[in-house]
Amino acid sequence: MARRSTLAAAAFFTGAGTMHFVRPDFFESVVPDWFPDKKLANLGSGAVEVVLGVGLLSPRTRKLSALGLIALLIGVFPANVDSALNDVQIKPGDDGRMTRSVGTAAGPARIANWVRLPLQLPLIWWMWRVAKTADPRSGSKVSNDSTA
Repeated sequence: MARRSTLAAAAFFTGAGTMHFVRPDFFESVVPDWFPDKKLANLGSGAVEVVLGVGLLSPRTRKLSALGLIALLIGVFPANVDSALNDVQIKPGDDGRMTRSVGTAAGPARIANWVRLPLQLPLIWWMWRVAKTADPRSGSKVSNDSTA
């Protein structure tokens, strides 16, 4: 049975990845303007987040999934840097869908952009701990017992 921390991480990342499909407008708005395909970035990162989040549940895939999530967190970090440096605000448009507004973040929205940057570190550390504590032998033993 996985530790509570691992179960919490699986729920967190699987839930976050699922939200990419539930609210694509929000996540596509986070993607920097310089990225060529916002829809692809959203769907790809959401799918990877779900798959790796579920992968944390199995002892066989836990370490690889945790390391993959570290790579994903590092990979999406430039979007957070872009939001902070360019004062990006994600807000509802006239149609209710979330939109990206560059240069308009002020007050709490601007602070949130900057606070988000160091918050990646505890998530990376969390996944590093999951990867380090994963038993590479778990679930991979082959029984030589012919009565099994």
